[in-house]
Amino acid sequence: MTELADRQITDGAPALPDADIRALMAQLSGWELAGDGKSIHRAWRFKSFKQAAQLANLAAWQAEAGNHHPDIAFGWGHASVTFSTHSAGGVTMNDLIMAARLNRVAGQG
Repeated sequence: MTELADRQITDGAPALPDADIRALMAQLSGWELAGDGKSIHRAWRFKSFKQAAQLANLAAWQAEAGNHHPDIAFGWGHASVTFSTHSAGGVTMNDLIMAARLNRVAGQG
């Protein structure tokens, strides 16, 4: 089986059923499905502002490389990333792929 991070981003990916999202999220350390099932989210804690900014920059670079852009927030000692595909109305395979790629480059997956 191909790891999520190694899969290709595809245009027009449909929203996935909740059961599929939950099964695939077993491969995503630290990520959570929102209560409404329409986004995935991860939060990190750090010992400095610099570390939080570095994670935010990693997320931004990965987003540009994959042409799939999350909501990113950070401040002193914390960062968070939320993926959702607004055009599909929920979580797509692309969101899960990008979360897996971010875990990989952040050294957490």
